[in-house]
Amino acid sequence: MIDRAGDSANRSQSSRLMRLVTITGAILGITIVSCAVAPDQALPSEPFETLDNASMRLDNGELPRVLNLWATWCAPCRAELPMIDEVADLVKADIEIIGVNTGDRSNDAQELVDELGLSFTQVLDPDALVQAALKVTGMPATVFVDQFGGVIYVHSGEVDRDELLDLLATHHGYGR
Repeated sequence: MIDRAGDSANRSQSSRLMRLVTITGAILGITIVSCAVAPDQALPSEPFETLDNASMRLDNGELPRVLNLWATWCAPCRAELPMIDEVADLVKADIEIIGVNTGDRSNDAQELVDELGLSFTQVLDPDALVQAALKVTGMPATVFVDQFGGVIYVHSGEVDRDELLDLLATHHGYGR
């Protein structure tokens, strides 16, 4: 004999469990991928050395900025850097995009920049001061900064071109 009422109850319970898992995953995914800025998050005020031996402060500039924190050991960083370079060239009149190499030696960072043919500005942060100041726990991270050096938003994790352009529109008004 077939227990249709039991099958129906099991399917209903299974369906509720699946919805709960989906909702929980969506909430956790949003938490992992994006990050609101806490009031105590500020960029370090000291200058950083660029790969071309100039000095640059990250907490001020003439244009709004996007900082892309990356490291040579980070596979998602390596994957997104060429796209970030393309977008940096596209938006350079309105927004300055700067790579922040985090925790590597300068020759290792330079080697990857050369290998990928990157042309956007790169600063060296061998002591991971930016990562620590912004409480970033993983790589890559993309930080949106206003022209006065205020941190607007931090995106944790790899970003694709469409998502980056959407974030530029949302946080810097690009393309509107």
